[in-house]
Amino acid sequence: MCLNCATNGCGGSRNHASPRCSSIRSGHDRPVARPARVAGRLANRPRPTPTITIRAPRARALSSGAGAFLGLADDGRQYWVKVPGNHQGNQVLTNEVIVGEVGELLGAPVRERVLVVVPPAVCAWADFPVRGVSGPLVAHASHHVTGAVDDDELRYTKRDDNARRQAAMAGLWDLCVGEDPQWLYETSAAYSVWSYDHGLWFTTGEGDWDETILERLIDTDSTIPRLPAGINLDRLVEVADVINQLSPEQLLTVMSAVPVEWGTDDRDLEAMAWFLYSRRRPVAERLRKRAEPTSGDRRTGTPT
Repeated sequence: MCLNCATNGCGGSRNHASPRCSSIRSGHDRPVARPARVAGRLANRPRPTPTITIRAPRARALSSGAGAFLGLADDGRQYWVKVPGNHQGNQVLTNEVIVGEVGELLGAPVRERVLVVVPPAVCAWADFPVRGVSGPLVAHASHHVTGAVDDDELRYTKRDDNARRQAAMAGLWDLCVGEDPQWLYETSAAYSVWSYDHGLWFTTGEGDWDETILERLIDTDSTIPRLPAGINLDRLVEVADVINQLSPEQLLTVMSAVPVEWGTDDRDLEAMAWFLYSRRRPVAERLRKRAEPTSGDRRTGTPT
């Protein structure tokens, strides 16, 4: 159901298709109307300020369109840092916050994330991803995992608690229109799996989202095509229940975690809150269906 249908109670229509599924919807050609339950609700909410500062850059990521770099912070920890003004745009930072916060609500294994200050001395680093900035900058940072390996396949389902972790990841992926799968395996913790690098979710790889883009995406079926054999079916149902019970208030709290310094319009953030709220029931239904013992969308064979 599209956002206007969810707001106005028209019941939706089968011809309201996502551009990623079959055809562009024809029923609503105007931008999303944010309902009164969310419109203007971010204006008076406190927004975050960073309490951690990057003290020294370590290295640029080998492959990162956003120019992520590893930095040592004043809390003694290392983080992968993405700064505003990067080549992929500021909205990839907003996506990182939204997916991370929603992941926390679902109990999904998303990497710990924080906001950090990047001071002028670090901005002057010869390999800094954005030229001509003096800082300080408010940036997104994801906690580094030493010795981890990444993969674009869900593996090691039988190890650690991955059967449950991957079930939660399946719910997060569908709800937030996952893109560019990147899974991190913590080799020192029985290959425990993490979800990271969410900058291109909500199809940001095709252009920044706004109220109009979210309108077109509302009915997108973004299920992971084939889940690993051995995934925990009970956990799929648990995550479906959590998603189904998400409230506008919870999702507005998620949006308020985005700092104002990145320039994401409050109207777009409120539209995103309603977008996720409107998707919750169909996503939950798809998860429950995949949890049925007769579901044929899981890989066969013995999971690693």
